[in-house]
Amino acid sequence: MTGARTRRLALWVGVLLVVAVASAVLAGMRGSNQLPLDPENPEDGGMAALARVLEQQGVEVTIARGLPALERQDTGPGTTVLVSGTSLLGTQAGDTLMARTRDADTLLVLNPSQNVGDLLDLPVRVTERGLSSPAGAGCEDTATNWREGDRLARGDVLVDVTGDRELARACFPPSPGYNAGGAMSGYVVQLAGDTDRPLVVLAGIGSALTNEHIETEAHAAIGLRLLGASERLVWYVPAPGDAGEDATAQSLIDVLPDLVVPSTVLLLVALATTMVWRGRRLGRVVTEPLPAVVRSVETTQSRSRMYQRAGDRQRALASLQLAARRRIAVRLGLPATSDPGTVVQQTALATGRHTDELRRVLADPTAPDDETLVRIAREVRSIEEGMIG
Repeated sequence: MTGARTRRLALWVGVLLVVAVASAVLAGMRGSNQLPLDPENPEDGGMAALARVLEQQGVEVTIARGLPALERQDTGPGTTVLVSGTSLLGTQAGDTLMARTRDADTLLVLNPSQNVGDLLDLPVRVTERGLSSPAGAGCEDTATNWREGDRLARGDVLVDVTGDRELARACFPPSPGYNAGGAMSGYVVQLAGDTDRPLVVLAGIGSALTNEHIETEAHAAIGLRLLGASERLVWYVPAPGDAGEDATAQSLIDVLPDLVVPSTVLLLVALATTMVWRGRRLGRVVTEPLPAVVRSVETTQSRSRMYQRAGDRQRALASLQLAARRRIAVRLGLPATSDPGTVVQQTALATGRHTDELRRVLADPTAPDDETLVRIAREVRSIEEGMIG
């Protein structure tokens, strides 16, 4: 009888633990690391890869989660403000967003919602429409953000300019000649700034910049040019509370994905049934080898592929030289943040090499072709190996 009571008690304790774990999972599913287009989401739908590369290239990336966090940020000149979707914004939040970004370099909106025209007072109409085949920039002026050969393989939202088109530019139309009849539509639309707003870029290409598709076609180059146009990037991730008083009140069930609740209920029922069926003492713990080994070098290789697709040898070489200078500075007993001139001079004293040669290898990010980039990388390694010896 005592054994039966113990098993029943263990069963109820187990059920309570399962409920607690399920509650934690439900709370976590709305966490930042699971949100689409989130800069800290490492999954397929996130944008962590692009955010990390921007930081590697010297762009200061600041994440603002919710409107109050955005209002605390410096959004003046030298700043691009990125909004990862407007579906959670209300009218009041839209007014606040435009007021806070008036002096910014650029306001960049990814995958704008269909009400973005009313929300931000912009002369546009938005339609959810996928891209059937890769598209070129197709802009009259391609010097600002795009290069010849830039192609987009994925589009989510098509933006049509409905107002004054003199100060607007539509890029990446659905097909060649799409705007020949007088339309101005594209998956990336730029609206010139005025006294009430900065340059506004509506980019319905969120999926193209995700971790899953960033290496497709010229997506990496397009993303780096859009998000890295300024020295500072404020990445605004709207929160449910940003909808304001004009939004309909929503419960936790309303904001969760449709399949979360039935899947969770099914999981709880299955676990409870299993616990009742297998309500006995477990055997000893059995160890087994991990099913896979992930090499740490894969991160480096992925970043290298992104630099290669972006065709930006100068920034790739600058990153290589910066890392080398920091390692050399530490070996010389200098601060890792020492300026390039100091590192070059001290390295010349330590190795006997000529200062001009060291300055070219360690501080000049000029690489007209891949062969030059590889040669300089080898020279950097030679200098470091000589100092170790």
